[in-house]
Amino acid sequence: MFESLKLWWHRRKTRSKMERVFGRGQDPFGYRRSSYETARLAAMEAALGGRRYERALEVGCAEGDFTEKLLAASERVTAVDISPTAIGRLQKRLGDRRLELFTADLRDWSPPAGKNFDLIVLGDVLYYLDKPMVREHFEAVFPKLAAWLAPGGRLVLAHGFAGDTERAHRQGFRERFERQGLKLISEAVVAEGLSAGPVSCLLGVLERGK
Repeated sequence: MFESLKLWWHRRKTRSKMERVFGRGQDPFGYRRSSYETARLAAMEAALGGRRYERALEVGCAEGDFTEKLLAASERVTAVDISPTAIGRLQKRLGDRRLELFTADLRDWSPPAGKNFDLIVLGDVLYYLDKPMVREHFEAVFPKLAAWLAPGGRLVLAHGFAGDTERAHRQGFRERFERQGLKLISEAVVAEGLSAGPVSCLLGVLERGK
């Protein structure tokens, strides 16, 4: 019961934070204006490997800037974000029948029974969930996501960092997935030196064996 209450409190806090961010207006993270974000999204698109995917899942989709790229590479896309405002804007912006939207917290959301994905994308989302008071729920995310990935499926991780300590923290996300049996295909620092501050993006690609 106490663990559930802590998760409820942290979910409410995170949702309120994201609602304040998106309440400032459209594109609050500068996906369409920032040279760093433009380069980061381009690198993420390249990480898809030119493949055509049957079912893609994007967690932390925001207003859909990368979701639009996923629709071009996938037959169907499921997009999840904790912010109702962001999901509402995405729906108005894209409105594609192949797109399924959920306003939810990854830690207690699951796709319909039996559904898995041959592509999962996590962009700048995991560090919002990695907090000491809800660590147990955070750690449970990794086996859950790995189980949703179909044989031969691809996982793309893209998380910003500033400095060695944050980079090691982001690498820890990839290491957790490796412990779930996923194989690292590539990992690189992208969009380096393009932000107003010392922020770069660690981009990793992992796959599940066939």
